[in-house]
Amino acid sequence: MDKIKKYYNEFRQANSSNSGIKIAILVIVILYLFRNMFTGISNFPIKTLVISFAVLLVSMILHEVAHGVAAYAFGDDTAKRVGRLTLNPIKHIDLKGLLLPIILLLSGSPFLFGWAKPVPVNFYKLKPNRLGMFVVSIAGVTVNAIIATIALLILSSKMIENEYVGTFFLYLYFTNIILALFNLIPITPLDGGRIVYSLGNRQIRDFYDKIESYGIIIVFGLVYILSSTGIFERIMNFFMNILGWFPWIQ
Repeated sequence: MDKIKKYYNEFRQANSSNSGIKIAILVIVILYLFRNMFTGISNFPIKTLVISFAVLLVSMILHEVAHGVAAYAFGDDTAKRVGRLTLNPIKHIDLKGLLLPIILLLSGSPFLFGWAKPVPVNFYKLKPNRLGMFVVSIAGVTVNAIIATIALLILSSKMIENEYVGTFFLYLYFTNIILALFNLIPITPLDGGRIVYSLGNRQIRDFYDKIESYGIIIVFGLVYILSSTGIFERIMNFFMNILGWFPWIQ
């Protein structure tokens, strides 16, 4: 009970505004996903789940390191000073960010999603500031897009003969597409919101400053709308159809 209180207090400190609403949303999502826990997980071999989790972890880490490297190139050494310009997963793991993929794994989801600990960036140190903010903001999704493209090229090369190697690159393709698309949602604190912020005028920046504390709630709302209206499914079908251009990809 003491540990639960500790985590609750930490959550409230990190989410000082509307913490009650955020906790309620989190609890609802967890309960919904756990509803299928015992039926869903049996549908996927343990090796497939391990591959999916490993791909997600690597993709998230590369996404965050890209932000730090871009910031360092534009004059901010914050990430470097705290040891975040590394591929060591221990430096990037966020226990809360790992909660979601674990729940998705238990619910039998074929694809996992989560987040790593955000790399610290002091945007005021970036020079030139506007260009630096833009490059830092887009660096993560750019890396995800590059990884997805490489995975697609390897899948289409006819070189893969091992089933699990093929599964690895298939998950690498879809996971990085999902990470890129999710982070491009134009709401802060996601990368898409930072990109719009870096390109926007004073009025746009003021607007984003006002809504950032509600950002995660808005993002969940948009994700729900995209999923419930079938828009997300159509987007993913488009990327699945790209695989269909190569009939030898199983």
